[in-house]
Amino acid sequence: MTVVEILVVLGIVGVVALGNAVFIANFNKELKETENVSQEQSELAILNVSAVNILKKSAASFNKLNLADDSNRNFFDYYPDVPFSTLQEVASGFEKRSFTIKAGQTNRYFYLIQSEEADYDSLVYDPMYAYSQASPAPNKFVSGTVEYRGLNSIAKLTGIGGAPNAGTMTKVFQKRWENGKMFLLSCPTYLRPVIGGNINVLQPPRFASFLGKVAGVDLIPVNTSETRVPYFNVNPTTLTTYTSVDRYLRQLPTVGGAAPFVKVEPVKLVRFQLRTAKTPGLADLYWQELVNGEYVDKAQLIANVKSVSFTRKAITLPLISMEVEQ
Repeated sequence: MTVVEILVVLGIVGVVALGNAVFIANFNKELKETENVSQEQSELAILNVSAVNILKKSAASFNKLNLADDSNRNFFDYYPDVPFSTLQEVASGFEKRSFTIKAGQTNRYFYLIQSEEADYDSLVYDPMYAYSQASPAPNKFVSGTVEYRGLNSIAKLTGIGGAPNAGTMTKVFQKRWENGKMFLLSCPTYLRPVIGGNINVLQPPRFASFLGKVAGVDLIPVNTSETRVPYFNVNPTTLTTYTSVDRYLRQLPTVGGAAPFVKVEPVKLVRFQLRTAKTPGLADLYWQELVNGEYVDKAQLIANVKSVSFTRKAITLPLISMEVEQ
């Protein structure tokens, strides 16, 4: 083989080697891009499942929490009895709600009341079980008096929780009824304020409800300094504050003329937060739960996002959607 032939062969080998190197480099680059896309899609899929599991248990938030949205309207306003077309005529965009948190807004939170009914059950409760007779009626024309004893003071039900003489709440909810744990009392009748004998249908209707935490045999109101978000613990018609469960039960509305009843439901307060990520301009989305007066991390839902948005396309429906911008 001559020198020329050797040089030609070496040239061909070099070209082939260079081509292979370029091919391998491009292949590795495309493989990396595919892996990144796949990872992002996987993270979004996990986020979607987590978001659905969180949001579907948050019906108690509507008309209970008072959280200003991007337009300074209460995000949780809910009108089950007003036509959508009527709300559209009130003001531009009045029928919708949106709440956005952008990267860098580390002190902006989205709150929810999340039900734990699926884990601990709930109870339809007759208020009479919270009272005992203080003095008998002297005659049929004069009523006797009753004394409030607390939700968990009188054993009226059989159950597996606690001792035989344990209170109703302990029998039903067992260890879930302990100091500091939150419960929601609600009477399923929508009511509006009566002002000057008139009712404004554009005022969101509310259940008579009481959000409290366990303190011994009863519930006490939770301070907004603890929840970090305002909520309605008021009589829906008179707008007076429920300062105790006793006051709440005594002011219950009659349901169709019958004696009122109350749903007792275990709940918890949760919130979403964006924290600054390692990548400049991006943030990580966290889900937190209120425990003993402090919000603690439950999970990092997704990393490296620009923003997260919670939207309601119609305030006539109790539905929330969540989207992230990457």
